[in-house]
Amino acid sequence: MAGQVTAKPPVLVVLGPTASGKSLLAMAIARRLASEIISVDAMKVYRHLDVGTAKPSARDRAEVPHHGLDLIDPSETFSVAQFLDYAGPLLAQVHQRGRLPILDVTAPLYLKALMYGIQGGPSPDPELRARLEATPGDALYDELGRRDPQRARQLHPNDVKRIVRALEHVMLKGKPMSELSPWAEARDDVQWVLTGIAWPREMLYGRVLERVDRMMAAGWLDEVRNVRERWGFSRTAAEAHGYKRLLAHLRGELTMAQAIEMTRKDVKTYARKSMTFFRQFPRVQWLQVSSEEEMQRAALYLSGEMREALIASGVLNQERDPD
Repeated sequence: MAGQVTAKPPVLVVLGPTASGKSLLAMAIARRLASEIISVDAMKVYRHLDVGTAKPSARDRAEVPHHGLDLIDPSETFSVAQFLDYAGPLLAQVHQRGRLPILDVTAPLYLKALMYGIQGGPSPDPELRARLEATPGDALYDELGRRDPQRARQLHPNDVKRIVRALEHVMLKGKPMSELSPWAEARDDVQWVLTGIAWPREMLYGRVLERVDRMMAAGWLDEVRNVRERWGFSRTAAEAHGYKRLLAHLRGELTMAQAIEMTRKDVKTYARKSMTFFRQFPRVQWLQVSSEEEMQRAALYLSGEMREALIASGVLNQERDPD
């Protein structure tokens, strides 16, 4: 029957490690189908951190509505719970506008919270948080290894933010974070369509190195210097890949060559670890690609699939579909 709603409204989730082309795929789909892009990224929420976080260009943002960008100053902190409060209502709002929400995902934990909620975390304890944040990173990691060795093995020793979160959990809840059930039931008011981008490893690493070089040429160091002088970096913002090493260079702790080389290694490690995490999500359709032309073909296919899903759910009216 015409106009009958037969399905839940779809949400397209584009997964992949840094430099995999997620934003390219999201924009290619959005150009073919009325959409709004929601950035699921722990660092793009910061104003003024533009070059090093690879934010979409002003032209892209003018062409397609974007959300999740430039929410706070770099001197502030941002949590998974804050992201959930911000992004949770957005899905229905985008559907009400007759558009497809596309999640451009870099932060797996943010996506997991949006889909499954935050499981059993302790209430914040500002005094404990301050004490942990004042502790050297290697001591924090050693302490986590004693209290929750399984969670420690999952984290990089430099991932201070997540190490602190894991320690808070075990110290306030009395049991390790690793004992939490990894996957509950996803929120069921929408149809989750998960698409992942997978490159051959060496090609992905090559893209990572090219991205770092492009960012340096685009004035990344000047951006770091400007933010440090005008706003300052919160501990969270200062741990962002690349920013951490460039700040160390500005403090005279690293040469420029050392900072760039360490950033390359950091980003490669992050790409590998995030891919491992993304593969834990159920029902992901992985696109094995080796060129951006292949992603454009995938965008054409996904646009058609999503248009049908929007029509079936009643979000998109066939009579007013501009395409």
